[in-house]
Amino acid sequence: MVAASNAMAQQTGQGPMQPLSAASVQAAFEPHQFFYPVPWRAHSYHAGATLTKHHGNGTDFAGYASLLACPDPKRIDIRASVRTQPQQWLVRTYLERAAIHVYAIVDVSSSLFFQGPSAQDLQQRLTRFVASLAWSVTRQGDGFGMHAASDHLPGSLQRLPSFQPGTAQQVHGLLNDYWQQARSLGADHGHTASALPAAIEAIGPRRALVFLISDFFWPEALLQATMRAAQPHDVVPVVLRDASAFEALPAFGWARLRDMETGQERSWLLRRKLRTQIAADAAQQTQSLNLGLVKAGARSPLWLAPDWRAEDVSRHLMETMA
Repeated sequence: MVAASNAMAQQTGQGPMQPLSAASVQAAFEPHQFFYPVPWRAHSYHAGATLTKHHGNGTDFAGYASLLACPDPKRIDIRASVRTQPQQWLVRTYLERAAIHVYAIVDVSSSLFFQGPSAQDLQQRLTRFVASLAWSVTRQGDGFGMHAASDHLPGSLQRLPSFQPGTAQQVHGLLNDYWQQARSLGADHGHTASALPAAIEAIGPRRALVFLISDFFWPEALLQATMRAAQPHDVVPVVLRDASAFEALPAFGWARLRDMETGQERSWLLRRKLRTQIAADAAQQTQSLNLGLVKAGARSPLWLAPDWRAEDVSRHLMETMA
C-alpha cells in the first residue's frame, strides 16, 4: 500500500503544527447519552437493564412452574392451572435484569497524536466519546471500566468497572491530563499499540461489551492477536481517523512523511497520479478493515466522525446488535 500505515504527510517549509493550548484541551465536558442494546444475557446479580437467565422478581415473563417448585401464591395463574392435566397450581415466573460490564479499550499509541488542519483533533474526539460512553453506561446502571493500551501502559488510565455516577467526569479529566503529560514526556512519537491484546486479556473471561477504540493502523499480526484475545466478548470497534492524513496532501511538490509510531521519515515527490493512488489505497484499506473485523467476530465498525452525534451511535449499535 502506497500510503503507509501511520504515515502523516507534511509539506516542506510549513513546519510542524503547534499543539493545542491547555484551555482548548480542557474544554468543559458535555455528556452525550447513547444506548447500546446487547443480544446476550447478563450473568451478574447486580441490578441493571440487561436480561438474565435468573428467575426472580423481574417483569419479563419466562413461563410457568408448579406452586411447589416456586412457592409464590401471589403469582398463581388460575386459567393456566385449570387447563393442566393432572390438575395442579401453576405460577407465573419472570426473569430478572442485571448489570453488565462495559469496557473502553483505548489505543493511546503515538499515531493518536496526529493533528490535521481540522479544529477537533483525534484526542479530543476520543476523549469526548469515552467520557460519553462512561456517562451512558452509568446512567443505564452498568459498570464502566477502561484500559489504555500502549508500549508505556500508564497505570493511571486503568479503571476497574465502576457504577459511580461521577465516573464520566473522572474519565474525562484523566484522559485530558494524560494527553498533556504525554506530549511533555515525548510520548507523541515512538510508541506502538502492541499492548492491546494484553489490555483485553486483563478484562477476564466473563463476557463483556468492549468498545475497542483506535485508528486501526495496525500490522495484520497485531489485528489478529487482538481479535483472538477479544473472542469471549462482544466487541464494538470504534475507528478514529483524520481524513486530512490522506486528503490534504499537496497536488505536487516535495513532502516529508513520518511514521509517528516508529519515527521513520521519508521524502516523496508528490504528483497528481500518486495522490490519486494514495486515496484509492486508503479506500481499499478501509474496506479490508471492515471485512476483517467482522470476520474476526466483532460487530461492524463504528467510524466516528468529528461531528458524531449520540443518535447516530445508538442507531449503529442497534443495527449491529444481532
